[in-house]
Amino acid sequence: MKKIFMVLAAVLLTMSMSAKDLTGIRIYVNPGHGSFGPNDRPMATIPYPNLPTTGMPDTCGFYESNTNLQKAWYLGQKLKAAGAEVMYSHTECGPWPYTMVNGDYPDYVWNKGTGIADPALGWQVTDSYDAHPDYEKYNRNLSEICEEVEANNIDYFISIHSNATTDGTSTNYPLFLYKGNDACDSENYIEGNIEKAKACWNYRNEIMTSGIDPSSHYKTSTNLRGCDDFYGYTLGVLKHSVSGYLVEGYFHTYQPARHRALNYEYCHMEGLAYYRGIIDYYGADKENVGYILGTVKDLNNKMSNNLFTYQPKTNDQWVPCNGAEVILKKGGEEVARYTVDNNYNGLFIFKNLEPGTDYSLEASCDGYFPLADEYKVPFEVKANATTYPMIYLADTAWTPPTVVYEDYPNPEQPAYLGLPSAFEMKQEEVRDFAETIKGTVRRTIQSGDSTIILSHEEDGTPHIYLVKSSLNTIETISTDSILPLDPDNVGDYLALSDIALTCDGKLVGVNYLRCQYGDDQVDAGYKRGVKNFYIWDQLAGEARIWFTANDAANSYRSDAGYTIAVKGESKDCQVLISSRHYNATSGGGAIRYSCYTVVDGVPSYIYYGYSISADENPPHDATRDGENIQFTLSPRGEKKDFIMDADKVTPNEFKLPSSQGQDVEIVGTISEELMHVKFNGATYFKYAGKALMAAPTTDADGKVTGVQVLDITDGLDVAKVIKTTNTTLAEPIEATYAAATAKVKGTDLYLYLLVDNKMYSFTTVGVAQPVVPSIVAYNLNVTAEGANYVFTFDANADAVAAELVFYADGQEVGTLPVEVVKGANAITVASNTLPGAEGQELTWAVKLDGGAIANFGIIASEGSLIESSTSRLFNAVSTNPELDNFGKIYIMHRAGSSTSANAPKSGIYEYDHNLAKQNTEAYKGGEEKFGNPTRMSMDREGYLYIADWADGHSGIFIANTADMTQPFTQFFAGTRGSDGEFNNGGVYTGSSTPGCYVYDNGNEVKLFVYNEDKYGTLPANGMAVYNIGQEDGTILHSWETAPSAVYTLTGQANTEGNPWGTSHGFFVSQVRTSGNNNSSATSLKFYSNDGTEQMSSASDEYKEIITGSNAGGYVVSADESVMVFNDGDTQFLVFDITWEGDKPVMALRYTIKHGISAIRQMNWDYAGNIICSGDAGIHIVSLPKDVNVTTVPAKKALTVVVGNEGTGVEDIVTEATLNLNAPMYDVLGRIVDKTYRGIVIQNGQSFLLQ
Repeated sequence: MKKIFMVLAAVLLTMSMSAKDLTGIRIYVNPGHGSFGPNDRPMATIPYPNLPTTGMPDTCGFYESNTNLQKAWYLGQKLKAAGAEVMYSHTECGPWPYTMVNGDYPDYVWNKGTGIADPALGWQVTDSYDAHPDYEKYNRNLSEICEEVEANNIDYFISIHSNATTDGTSTNYPLFLYKGNDACDSENYIEGNIEKAKACWNYRNEIMTSGIDPSSHYKTSTNLRGCDDFYGYTLGVLKHSVSGYLVEGYFHTYQPARHRALNYEYCHMEGLAYYRGIIDYYGADKENVGYILGTVKDLNNKMSNNLFTYQPKTNDQWVPCNGAEVILKKGGEEVARYTVDNNYNGLFIFKNLEPGTDYSLEASCDGYFPLADEYKVPFEVKANATTYPMIYLADTAWTPPTVVYEDYPNPEQPAYLGLPSAFEMKQEEVRDFAETIKGTVRRTIQSGDSTIILSHEEDGTPHIYLVKSSLNTIETISTDSILPLDPDNVGDYLALSDIALTCDGKLVGVNYLRCQYGDDQVDAGYKRGVKNFYIWDQLAGEARIWFTANDAANSYRSDAGYTIAVKGESKDCQVLISSRHYNATSGGGAIRYSCYTVVDGVPSYIYYGYSISADENPPHDATRDGENIQFTLSPRGEKKDFIMDADKVTPNEFKLPSSQGQDVEIVGTISEELMHVKFNGATYFKYAGKALMAAPTTDADGKVTGVQVLDITDGLDVAKVIKTTNTTLAEPIEATYAAATAKVKGTDLYLYLLVDNKMYSFTTVGVAQPVVPSIVAYNLNVTAEGANYVFTFDANADAVAAELVFYADGQEVGTLPVEVVKGANAITVASNTLPGAEGQELTWAVKLDGGAIANFGIIASEGSLIESSTSRLFNAVSTNPELDNFGKIYIMHRAGSSTSANAPKSGIYEYDHNLAKQNTEAYKGGEEKFGNPTRMSMDREGYLYIADWADGHSGIFIANTADMTQPFTQFFAGTRGSDGEFNNGGVYTGSSTPGCYVYDNGNEVKLFVYNEDKYGTLPANGMAVYNIGQEDGTILHSWETAPSAVYTLTGQANTEGNPWGTSHGFFVSQVRTSGNNNSSATSLKFYSNDGTEQMSSASDEYKEIITGSNAGGYVVSADESVMVFNDGDTQFLVFDITWEGDKPVMALRYTIKHGISAIRQMNWDYAGNIICSGDAGIHIVSLPKDVNVTTVPAKKALTVVVGNEGTGVEDIVTEATLNLNAPMYDVLGRIVDKTYRGIVIQNGQSFLLQ
């Protein structure tokens, strides 16, 4: 017997393992509802409105019954094809027309026969229903369905429905309900319920997460519920013993969703989702075909219809392209096409597709341009999966708005402008409005040049004032049309509680009062609250009621409207107000949020509130945070939303949830170290693309001391104070109210501080702002003094942060923070406190942070060499930290041409970082006079390459900057000819030249020379390249053969070429005044290493940008990603360079008007400052940048050794001059004692105590 049993078991197991379909599985499918009556959820849609005769649509319109039937039918067809046996509760909907009996529609009612309103007893039918037994064919009795399920040995039960709430709301998500409780451990729970629901959830929910049918909840979680916990009773259709569920696939009260359901093939896709879940549950074979469910919508126009209220920022906002033709291609060949219906859903569906990665779409529609290429990209269709493309067509009649409003627009400022680390300001007049402003100020808003102030008298009477700063006037904004308080309603608190501005400049406001969930929650003495939202279309006019609402933010009672904030323009915006939850027993405290979306001027209510379960610790609570709450729109962008301030907390930024009833997310809070909690008077603005806050400052007692600016771009929790000078009041002021606002005009900043009824003004107008250079250290040295090392160096600016960086074998081993000032610095460090292992030899560097450079600045200028109209200056910069002259600037003063009387004055001068001349007599290298000296370059060994354009003094002269008193040598070997050419035994090595450039990438060194005369291989007005770098790392300073490469150039009619070498090839500019950049004399060209012209400023791509090249100066960054080009209009064009192979693609980032005439040569210094020289002298300029950090390594020979002598502080005192008993200070200037550890300063000397 045992053997027989084992064999039978093995056979059954084998059969089970080999079963790939649903053969033997019996499935009962119940399409919820079945008729066309009131209980079948008739809902009006745009194409099928309610009929005036019935108040319901015809049978083509939306009913839950006909749409559920389509889902169920398709599900059943798929199940049958997979081998399952399928039973339906019904297969038709009807009857039509659905006629009245005895003046009423036959329908189900709750337990009418007993008169007991007990849902647990299930549905009962009316007498009128009984009078029409044919109706039972469509709307079958639920108990009868359950009996049928029990009688037919069913394995799987599914009842298909759609859900409902208030029509026009955005609630939309699936809900699976099963018999039993959520924990699946109640007595009536049926094994398999939750597993069957889980198997279907992802398939159903992915239609929503795809964006086709946007959900309001459960984007990342499930919504599978037991009836016992969800309802407290079992649904009548689940009162049987078969496992399964009832599914509410979506909310048909979400109006776009029911428009989708008018497309029956879309309903089939929901049925397909359940089919896939059933297949997964039973482990049957998945389909080997795929599906496409997509939409085609208008690219620019939004829906506006009271039967189509959509979730903001979703695909549902765009107008569906009714009647569009969508073509599906595979491998470029058409495989199917779909005509979109006219039911305002934009859906297209393709079924049973062969999997592949080469599908694409075409689409067209009357009144639209063809589908853009960005939507034609290939996509993949996978087996047993649905692809969800969303494509858009552009309306041929659409024109972009002439004015695009922004909530926090960037002011009109130079594109290059950055945020300074400090504003130098001055205080202007103080205006006293005590005789004008009535009552206590409640809110202050800046609107351009004007400040809007809301105040309340003691009885709550509102007043609004308009302060025009430029005119120094104050006016009244009318509040005459604001509805007065109702004396018979104790919950009518303020007629106008708060105000805000839309981004199109409309003033809006709201009243403050008690609101209720319904009439049953209206307590004695109160009335049903109605929130009045006001709008002033013109500040000089009267307010009108914008819209009204009576919700209580899902509370039974809430005090709503205390504060308001608005996001967007008046016809398309979100309006957020506070709703303080009130409990009749415990009182109020928790803040909820009512958010109203206005679309094309029509309001649509959307509720955002924290979860009910969070009442004990809500994100915002008036009792905890303060009664005086203020909402403000965040300036940090679309994702961050709003800021809340109150009288017990500092401002905190919160993000509204994407679905209703969820917690808001607090994303950052201002530290109380930066601002006092007392006042809510912070406002927000933009400067140089950054999000800033203006706020009152207070002392420890809460008295107003002035105004401050904070940078909150990266979040409130990491806010940084922007230094402002002269913004502190003469004396602290005890005040009831204080607020700060800001105005930006160009690069100037205005700050306004309202303290009760007085307004203080501050401005940068007429105040010189600091010029910040790219910071750099130079003259680095270190000396040993006993057990200490003294590190010395100079800096070209004060550092906001600095450190000594130490390296062992090229790897950083540690840093020491130090304080660095402009000029000379000396840092003493005990050798045994150096980072690294004892006895380890270290190299070191100085790392300086100079703070952001906000604006273009001329750091230094020097014009003493410009003695006449023939004076021209060219430059080269020492950028190798290994050289003694690191950072020095070398200027070739071309006093005049070779025939000029000034020619003997030509020569080279050396300057330091501050443009202090180091030699009084020009270095000439033994030359009696130069001919026409021009542009220079310097190699890493410190040799200057000096171009001379004169035939009688031609070539490249070499000067060793280590000793400029030595004779200069000629780079080109050979005999100079009459045209300036050099002939070295029949080989022409070079000739006259207006410019040269040394390119050094660390591996190869090339000298680019613009060659004037054609001799031998030398091209006329072309480029000659000399590979001067040697394998041993040395560099040649003379050349005896023909050039390594030569290039014939075009468009060189000017002939004064200025080359710049790169890894891809070389740029060459010429001297062209404004309007003279053309194909014959081109301002700028680029040639790749193979000689191909890759770029020309005379091409259509650049000729409107580059107007000329005034004296030919420009620079290219070492990483070849940026060019600064001096154009023909005394301005710098700053280009970003990207490379397509060897072709530079130059995108103009911004222009800087510098006003410096005739810049003939430009070079970077080590930190990124630009040295400009030409006909107007020498100028060192800095460009804006957010990060201004430079690390300068000391010479490799300047090593230090980690000490092994001494015991720390005492040794430092013994060997150095630090007196532990004398006053000493930290780097912030605070006095410290000998227990302090870190950098200390005594008698101007720095010491490190550890």
